[in-house]
Amino acid sequence: MTACCQMTNGQTNAAATATERETRTYRPAVDVIETADSLRLVADVPGARAESIDVRVEDGVLTIRAEVPRRDVQEGVQWRLREYGVGAWERSFRLGDDVDSSRIEAACRDGVLTLTLPKAAHARPRKIEVRAN
Repeated sequence: MTACCQMTNGQTNAAATATERETRTYRPAVDVIETADSLRLVADVPGARAESIDVRVEDGVLTIRAEVPRRDVQEGVQWRLREYGVGAWERSFRLGDDVDSSRIEAACRDGVLTLTLPKAAHARPRKIEVRAN
């Protein structure tokens, strides 16, 4: 696959203080699926709402960012175990010339972000007609 490649790192440890959890940047797991016409990136962003997800392309780099809000806690409640992380999700990919970045689409459902990256016309397979002479 020449159209994109992984760029960022930063997987974090869940065992942290509340302050550390709020300032962490997590790296979502991403599947990349290639079809004849496009690449599809499927990223897990649990806890993020569609309106808090920022997807942008700048200088040939596709970046996904999402903020996960802190959970409200009732007064008088003590946490016995707190593994769920809050903070930001971020992942970046360098796009190749095979991707038409002006036509990228994004949708989020049930904590899963799906990006469709259409291939540029020159990168799509095409059938060439053979004429009889």
